[in-house]
Amino acid sequence: MMLCVGWVQQTGGAAVSATEEEHPFLSERLYPEWSKLTPEQGAVDVRTAIDQAKKKLESIRALKPEEATFENVFEAYEEASLGVEKAESLMHLLEAVMDNEGIRTVQEEIIPELSLFAASITADAQLWQVIKTAAGAPWVKDLSPAKQRYVRQVVDTFHDSGADLNPQQKERLLEIVRELSTLAHQFDKNVLDSTNAWQWVVTDKAQLKGMSKQWMDRAAADAKAKGYGTDKEPAWLITLQEPSAREVLQNCDVEATRRKCWEALATVGKEPPYDNEGIVARVMELRKEMATLLGFDTFADLTLARRMAGSGRKAMEFIDDMMLKVKPAFDAEVKELLDYVSHEKKKKVETLNPWETSYYMRKLSRQRFNFDPELLRPYQECNNVINGMLSIYQGLYDITIVELPTYVAHDGKEHTENAVEVWMPEVRAFDVHDNRTGAHLGSFYMDLFPRESKRSGAWVQPLSYGKPAHDGKPHEPHLALLAANLSPAGTDHPALLSHMDVETIFHEFGHMMHTMLGDTEMISHCGTNVAWDFVEMPSQMNENWTWEPKGIETYARHYKTGEPIPAELVEKLGKLRFFFPANEDMSQLCIAKLDMEMHMNYAEKFWGKGLDAATYELLAPWRAPMSVQPPSIMRNLSHCISGGYAAGYYSYKWAEVLAADIFTRFEKEGILNPSVGAAYRKAILSRGDSAPPSELYREFMGRDPNPDALLQKQGLKP
Repeated sequence: MMLCVGWVQQTGGAAVSATEEEHPFLSERLYPEWSKLTPEQGAVDVRTAIDQAKKKLESIRALKPEEATFENVFEAYEEASLGVEKAESLMHLLEAVMDNEGIRTVQEEIIPELSLFAASITADAQLWQVIKTAAGAPWVKDLSPAKQRYVRQVVDTFHDSGADLNPQQKERLLEIVRELSTLAHQFDKNVLDSTNAWQWVVTDKAQLKGMSKQWMDRAAADAKAKGYGTDKEPAWLITLQEPSAREVLQNCDVEATRRKCWEALATVGKEPPYDNEGIVARVMELRKEMATLLGFDTFADLTLARRMAGSGRKAMEFIDDMMLKVKPAFDAEVKELLDYVSHEKKKKVETLNPWETSYYMRKLSRQRFNFDPELLRPYQECNNVINGMLSIYQGLYDITIVELPTYVAHDGKEHTENAVEVWMPEVRAFDVHDNRTGAHLGSFYMDLFPRESKRSGAWVQPLSYGKPAHDGKPHEPHLALLAANLSPAGTDHPALLSHMDVETIFHEFGHMMHTMLGDTEMISHCGTNVAWDFVEMPSQMNENWTWEPKGIETYARHYKTGEPIPAELVEKLGKLRFFFPANEDMSQLCIAKLDMEMHMNYAEKFWGKGLDAATYELLAPWRAPMSVQPPSIMRNLSHCISGGYAAGYYSYKWAEVLAADIFTRFEKEGILNPSVGAAYRKAILSRGDSAPPSELYREFMGRDPNPDALLQKQGLKP
């Protein structure tokens, strides 16, 4: 709870503390007042939260062994930093969706302070002694299994964070943590700035031959918005923001145009002043030093010690085994593509240009299946997709999801009294209720379309988890954000999504359901707070509904006529799903291999060679022969430098194997079967990290995972 220094009245009649009014980042309101969340206020509130957390931790530190209980040690420890985590999360959201110099400046100030605070907790010898002593107390064995698990996890966190190091070692660890946080922030800035630094205004329509009308309309509107072109003499703007240049690489018939876009994409995180190579090298050096300091052979071992894989060696074995299994099919697909390109160019081709691989793969698939995926767009209007998606999971999980009215503060427009404030007009808000109990489970925002102030990609960000159920009352509501960069509306049509867009929104909604349906004894176990190589399973599993006819029919109808999507298109889409599956697998496995090798063998395989050259040397046996070698993806892969996937990118493929296996139960018993949905919600989604993932998996499936489930589904293994 927040410290209270008097009470004021909140809009709608609920009482809030004066402290909350002074510190909006720390408010216990469910829906933040975004207009009050300024960068400057964020700095004040983060520091206030840190001070409050230190006082709460001091109360634990002062306990005598005989005074220790689960409540005053472990629950108090969990609760102490909630304010810091909430303020930090909101600051991160501002930078991710409303980036500007103000938020950057403040983040550069407070990120090192946040890192120092987090590291100082596990470096506190007195606090560690209290926790270690309490963890060995007789009363621990009488706790629930979830609470016992939390006790072990807290002890493991302190141990793995250097609680037993000597003072000099602890000081060095704090220095490493501070520097890593600064480097991660600079890395992300370089990626965003280099993405925004390039644009191409095309005035000759012939250069864009093959591009869809929707893409052309959107590019023309973007150009006009920046002062280029007129109705009589249009221009078309290409940027590196998704999905602009990427769609050119797939669809444009003009090789020179594709090449220019590929060369521009290759500059992200590469060209001065945005070159990330030095940052990557320093990050690897510091992570290795950190791992050694903490008693681990590699950073991968440190990172994976508490995950499903258990060690870097086991994760590497998984990656290598998958690559070897996929390699024969991959080689056959590469040969087929080279033969096709040779036929198209009427000359023998032995290497591929990197700006033509996706183009010719798309072209080959269209010829083979007589199917252009762009034909799906009119049947995949964004609102219809969202409504259909919501209907699927409302039925499966016995919940109701209601959209809320929204407003942007100070925009001069009237809004209803019960409207929820948002940061941009296009942001939407939803409430989730349980049908059986009527309880308000949580609320979430959707911010779905690209803009320059928003980072690329798609993600779900939990903003706060409600306090667990107690005294017969349900848990308090959770709050989260679902962000994406989907195909936006054009001048004469609404947002019509590609199938990849649809997959993306379903994928992220898997994370959202994991977040919204969390119901655990400990906040730390709720939602997506699970082992990192398990967290992608619910999201990967959700993608299946975008390929199944019964899933597609919930959202696919023509945006003008309302006619359902023709069965012929659905059938052709199904055939396209596993077109060149080994190519897709190998692409993801190559990134996982690069990530794991860098975090296990950087000195031996990368140091002194140059990032691009070392990446090429490592991955050449697993890639199609290229005429030009692309720069290393690690130059702009925020997942592995500033995100949570350092030594963990394998998690995507690991979780995809689990997801393919779990979906077999839905296929067997009905993909819209509420009984299966109820079992999945109970065993997986609601439990979070309250038990080991393998235990939850067996509870739902009745057995251990089938390691070949994905390859069997793709037709790559009997």
